[in-house]
Amino acid sequence: MLKTPDAETLMQDARTIHAEAEALLAAGDWRNAAEKGWLATAAAAAALVWSITGVHHQTENDISVGLCNLSYQRGGEYTELRTLFGHLTHILLYVTFYDGFYFDDIPDLIREVADYIRRAEELAEKDG
Repeated sequence: MLKTPDAETLMQDARTIHAEAEALLAAGDWRNAAEKGWLATAAAAAALVWSITGVHHQTENDISVGLCNLSYQRGGEYTELRTLFGHLTHILLYVTFYDGFYFDDIPDLIREVADYIRRAEELAEKDG
């Protein structure tokens, strides 16, 4: 359980949105699955930052700054999650969803979002 009930709700939303991404992917709708995958990533990252800092970051840039600050202060897994957030944002949101390009690893990236959510939740529970 996360420190902040609202952050916990946001983390639960991340899992729900990821399930929607998986369903869209299974139905062949890779473009919308990519968007949902990114939304799940952003929700998990925002929940992590909110749980630790007590500040709710809502926009992509705010979430990114929050992750960068945690990465700078704590290093290690925070740096890994910050880097993965940037990668997933670039590929899933910008290149796939907005620009409409498909890559063979899109299904793997969407599945990787589940690992991102799990890791963010573990850090939030441990350090939050």
